[in-house]
Amino acid sequence: MILKLKTLVEEFSLQPQSSFDDDFVVTGVNTLKNAVEGELSFFTNKKYLPDLFETRASAVLLEEPVAGCKAIQLVVKNPYAVLARILQKMFPEHLPPPAIHPTAVISDKATIGENCYVGPHCIVSDDAVIGPGTSLMGNCHVGKGSTLGEKCVLYPSVTLYHHVHLGDRVRVHANSVIGSDGFGYAQDNGIHIKIPQLGGVRIENDVEIGSNTSIDRGAQHDTIIGEGTKIDNCVQIGHGVQTGKHCLFIAQTGIAGSTMLGNHVIFAGQSGAVGHLKIGDKTVFMVRSIATKDTPKPGYYAGFPARPADQHHREKALIRRMDRLRKKVCELEKCLKK
Repeated sequence: MILKLKTLVEEFSLQPQSSFDDDFVVTGVNTLKNAVEGELSFFTNKKYLPDLFETRASAVLLEEPVAGCKAIQLVVKNPYAVLARILQKMFPEHLPPPAIHPTAVISDKATIGENCYVGPHCIVSDDAVIGPGTSLMGNCHVGKGSTLGEKCVLYPSVTLYHHVHLGDRVRVHANSVIGSDGFGYAQDNGIHIKIPQLGGVRIENDVEIGSNTSIDRGAQHDTIIGEGTKIDNCVQIGHGVQTGKHCLFIAQTGIAGSTMLGNHVIFAGQSGAVGHLKIGDKTVFMVRSIATKDTPKPGYYAGFPARPADQHHREKALIRRMDRLRKKVCELEKCLKK
């Protein structure tokens, strides 16, 4: 979609630092380095200051004016977030028009809302409810008694087991599985006895789940993913986990069963938590860190076991100095022997 710059300025409360033609149109969005005349770009990292001075973009979103930039400077708070909203406006997602493919298998006991799309070879089981405007791409499975709210999107080959409940505007990407059995076994003389997983899964509004991610159903109570949470590809959420609102889980994160997370918690790539923990609001676990105990205090945590990041970095620095310290001790020992 091509939009007038004037429209973007008015709708997103941008503050132009120079005049421009009211009829000027934005033809696209690009990086500072690759942008051409007519395109909009953005500047959010000082590392790219040289690119800002050399960019061919006609206009640039930025947080404060920069002397020497030849493009129209559009000052706005949090330019990256504004860029995201502009992109959504300029490039809206094109979902299939409402239809039910002839190869879809839909139970007579299921309910399909208005303006839904059910793609090839989808299965919608007994007592399932698909909310208005929801799209199921090819090969999706919706289990018995599962419900989806309004304007959800299940991409190809997503599986929702029985009694999985999605709120409104939930997006689940290809090959993810929601509601499979939690990993629960009792041991008896070396034999693993399966514990029936009697809970379900509840995904609240505006959650997005990447591809190849698994969220297990609870053993006794539901696994809950809080409103606005975003989950990357290849993430494992164990049975009975409950997250707060607007959490982030980056690729290859694993959260063990019954762990309780506050709001705005972040687990970076290949990080995780053991089971039955309580994690407070606004805690951030850095790459490859593992939470092994309750962490109520907000802040950054790193390492295994996870500890305050500044402490972890000091310890790592000491380890790097160990060889030099060893040599110094050896020299001192030689001096003492003399």
